[in-house]
Amino acid sequence: MAISDFIEKFLEDSFTNFGTDFNIVDVIIVLFWGILLSFIIAITYRGTHRSVSYSHNFTQNLVLLGLIVSVIMLIIGSNIARAFTLIGALSIVRFRSAIKDARDLGFIFFTMAMGMACGTRFIPIAIMITILGCLLMYLMTITKFGQKYLAQDILEMNLPKSKEYTEVLSTIFNQYLKYYSLLSVSSIDEKNNRLSFIITFKRPKLSLIKKRRQIFRDSIKTKSSLLLKIQENEFIFDIKLIDGSSAEEL
Repeated sequence: MAISDFIEKFLEDSFTNFGTDFNIVDVIIVLFWGILLSFIIAITYRGTHRSVSYSHNFTQNLVLLGLIVSVIMLIIGSNIARAFTLIGALSIVRFRSAIKDARDLGFIFFTMAMGMACGTRFIPIAIMITILGCLLMYLMTITKFGQKYLAQDILEMNLPKSKEYTEVLSTIFNQYLKYYSLLSVSSIDEKNNRLSFIITFKRPKLSLIKKRRQIFRDSIKTKSSLLLKIQENEFIFDIKLIDGSSAEEL
């Protein structure tokens, strides 16, 4: 067999032999709608995100996730053997990334549902799911559905691995904070960890004669006092307080 004949047969078998389940047109349709609807979901996520944990990498990952799920469902089709092969392959994968916001998990399942609908060629259902879900997210964001109006900030700092944050910070936190929770711990070198906390400050006592400006000043004073108190521990450094729109650093 000549090289030209081999190349011709190779290309023909590669792009025309899709079996009995689907053909090249099905692949193009699934890829087009999977990518387009994933972009719409990702844009909705970006437009409705209001917390300080926003990640553009996660937004890009939503587009990739929708595409991957669409292709996987297209490949599996109604073939049980392929489905069990996929389960076996996924069972050896270990996911290390923690989901910081329950809302992010909702968008992951949202994108997966759309991808599954595209991959099984239920395109009208995928379009309706995307439109309805995105409109619902914008509606809940605009109306602030479920919000309790508690101002939450992010507090970050570097702490030696030999120190327990509960022993060092509990007394300080109880003095200034109404609520706090450890968000994440990441290792920055052999000796230190980077700690992130979600915190809610205690509200200053209100009175009828206090003006808004005075209340705002009291709030700023409380935040500064907390940072200075933490800084008194010489082994804690690179302290950062983030309120979503600005940051205070020491």
